[in-house]
Amino acid sequence: MSGLSNKNVLVIGDENSLIQNLELELERHGMKIHTSTCDSVTKELLDEKHIDLVLLNHLHEGATCVDLLKNLNGTQLSKILPIFALVNDAEDKIQEALTLGAADYIIPSESVQSIVQKIRVIFDDADAFAGSSDIDISHETAELSKTGIKVFVVEDDPLLRNLLSIRFEKSSFPHQIDVNGETAVTDMIAFKPDVILLDLMLPGKDGFEILREVKAAPELEGIPVLIFSNRDSQEDRAKAKDLGAAGFHVKAMTDLAELVEKIETLTK
Repeated sequence: MSGLSNKNVLVIGDENSLIQNLELELERHGMKIHTSTCDSVTKELLDEKHIDLVLLNHLHEGATCVDLLKNLNGTQLSKILPIFALVNDAEDKIQEALTLGAADYIIPSESVQSIVQKIRVIFDDADAFAGSSDIDISHETAELSKTGIKVFVVEDDPLLRNLLSIRFEKSSFPHQIDVNGETAVTDMIAFKPDVILLDLMLPGKDGFEILREVKAAPELEGIPVLIFSNRDSQEDRAKAKDLGAAGFHVKAMTDLAELVEKIETLTK
């Protein structure tokens, strides 16, 4: 049985063709679809409908929808509620949605299959990914510390942070997770990691800026950096390689077990 079966999805905002097709596909996987407007969403509604996921059409956001996105992230609910925001494919719009509290974003040109893969990451077991998208772009090797493989993660998605923490604990990897880029490099220097796992879309500084700072810091320049992001363009991969990344992994296409194996390979 799919991990999506009997999950409740609340679709907020106008329905376009992408959302309609996504609703049909999610229903095929056994999910229950509910709809609402930005001004009608309350904590009571979310609890009453047992909502497990919110899909917010943020393409033509007004003040009410912006406030909703901020408030949902801070609302005291009975469980963690991931929010996916549909946004225009522009870096400032994506960054705005993530900063306001969206767990992930959807762009109008994205395929329904890709979106479903992202949702499966949340509701299936920690290793239920659709397949590998590991791109090895350098041959860096970490200098392994005596305390085990120490991994420093820069990731702002709370659900993915939990999954990574669980996986690293099972693998006996000492780890530290930062949620934004403002203090990441300073914290890395203090932590002395063997491997760095870096998202690209972050509040404050983006991952490329952090990668530049890592490679410019004498204490960090030799530490392998793995990009772990939902951005998946040839331009992003080329830029990561030019800046010295040791690998590029697409979140929705990467098995966490394979990610652990990649980290282990870098430390051999």
